[in-house]
This record gives sequence, C-alpha cells and structure tokens, in this order.
Amino acid sequence: MAETRRGDSGVTLIETLVVLVLVAVAAGIVTLSLPGTAPPRAVAQEADLLGKRLNLAAERSLTTGQTLRMAWGDGSYGFSVWDGAAWTPATAQSLAGPHRIESGLILDDPDGARSGEIRITADLMPDAEGPRVLRIGNGALRHAVTFDGARASVAP
Repeated sequence: MAETRRGDSGVTLIETLVVLVLVAVAAGIVTLSLPGTAPPRAVAQEADLLGKRLNLAAERSLTTGQTLRMAWGDGSYGFSVWDGAAWTPATAQSLAGPHRIESGLILDDPDGARSGEIRITADLMPDAEGPRVLRIGNGALRHAVTFDGARASVAP
C-alpha cells in the first residue's frame, strides 16, 4: 500500500519547476516588450557609412563641378544633384536612393534638429555656418560626423 503524503511536507520538484517556467516566460515577455536600442557596433557603422558617403559626394562634386546636397529627416538621408533648375536624385550607385538608418538610431545636429541639409560644392568650401556636425546614435551612445566642405570625419 502506498504511503500518503503528509500535509506539511512542502512542495515537490515538479511544482518548483512549473513555477520557474512560469517566471521565465513572464520575464521573456517583459524583455521582448521593452524598446530595443541599437548595439554600439550599429552606431559606429552608420556613422562611418555617413562619413564615407559625404566624402564620396565631395569627390564627385569636385570631379564633375556639380553642386550636391545631402538632406536628412524622418530617419533617413539621401543625396541629390542641382541640375541648374531643380534638385534631382543622385544617380551614382553609391549615392542613389534614400538610406534609412537602423531602427532605434537618431540622426540630428547639435541643436537637436532632426531634418536639414548640407550643400556640397565643387570649391569644397563649408556652408556659411562653417563645418557642419551631425550626430547619429541613441541616448548617450552617439558618434559625431563633422563635414568641413571637403572631408568628413567621424568621432565617438
């Protein structure tokens, strides 16, 4: 005959495991519902890409004599060319089309403006305001991309 369990003998291993599984599932749900932030590598890569694309645009402006513009806003940026009457999207493969920055990252200037433009001229001179600084990142993790009209540099 099987022994009966006493009322004060505690919990079984199965009951403990069930509680642990329920706690783990609840923690997973909470973790997945929190907004994510981009990893540091993504911030550095986006800043580096922006710097390289600005350098390429300056090189194209110098070699073709055309004025280019980089405009940013709504989580993306793109390049266009002044054809004498209007801005047309850049057709060079490396500058064509808008580039959406990685989710969770913000592109702005030191004043916090999340939209604007930078003109790139064949004389490689900076804007009237001087060298332009753009920041890309999330929260405390930001990289600065400085463009002086001829060259872009990236700094954490």
